[in-house]
Amino acid sequence: MKMPALHLGAPVQAGPLTVFPVWTDAPLDVKPYRTTLPKTARVGEQAGGPSVPQLTVSNPGAVPVLMFEGALFDGGWQHRVLASSILIGARSDLEVDVRCIEQRRWSGGHDQRLSARRAPLAVRGALRGLRHEADRFEAEAGRHSDQGDVWQRVQHYEQRHGASRTSSLVEVQGGLDRQVEAILAAVRPLPAQRGVLIGVDGHPALLEVFDHPDTLAAQWDAILDSVAMDALLLPVTVPTPGHRARAFIRATMATELQDAGRAGAALAVAGSDRNLVSARGVATDRLIHAAVVNARHQLVLAA
Repeated sequence: MKMPALHLGAPVQAGPLTVFPVWTDAPLDVKPYRTTLPKTARVGEQAGGPSVPQLTVSNPGAVPVLMFEGALFDGGWQHRVLASSILIGARSDLEVDVRCIEQRRWSGGHDQRLSARRAPLAVRGALRGLRHEADRFEAEAGRHSDQGDVWQRVQHYEQRHGASRTSSLVEVQGGLDRQVEAILAAVRPLPAQRGVLIGVDGHPALLEVFDHPDTLAAQWDAILDSVAMDALLLPVTVPTPGHRARAFIRATMATELQDAGRAGAALAVAGSDRNLVSARGVATDRLIHAAVVNARHQLVLAA
């Protein structure tokens, strides 16, 4: 499977983020999913007892629910992050793969809450097994995610943004709300826009593409908020030039997305050009979401 043709628009500088609008030539159809859980849905620890790498999502609704890589869950026995995007089928219960982002707590209630936030770049790099030069693409090919690496990268944010009592990424991220608000206010999605490319420190960092403009609009704040957490670590703002953004788009479109197993009621797809692009997504009869990170970016690698 290939990405649809991607068309890059003129960027807006939103604080430390260079934000490029992206349009696609994929046919526009009715969304076969929702991105919020119905009120009667439940997310919680497993019935047989808490397990660090798994939570159970119950969707009693008549419409599947699309949940995104890096989505944060708070509550339960510890805060978690969703390891990869997944489509929770209608009227179904599903165990989902997660990683812990709160190292110093293992107690609490059963229920979890799906946060509106997403994990920042370094944690998403850890979820994909992206590390420094020697083993980066070997890890990507194996889809390996190491819990210790996730904890180490949460500590990386604590060192720079301030520690929390239980080493919780959720709490560290919440402490940046005021700084992030101005960034979010500087740019909004444009009509018919279905994707966004965000550059940080002079280089593309993250591209997210959806099958419908409404999905992008619903996820907009979460996407920018997560990258802003990384960008605020940098001492100066360096705009990302258009030629680098275009090169990243070309590399992405040339990357084949391979079958990577099931993603609930959808198919997981993944691809890498072994140099720059690390792409993951979910598809039904068409690609409904793809997230592409720059596998060489210092913020993705927590360098």
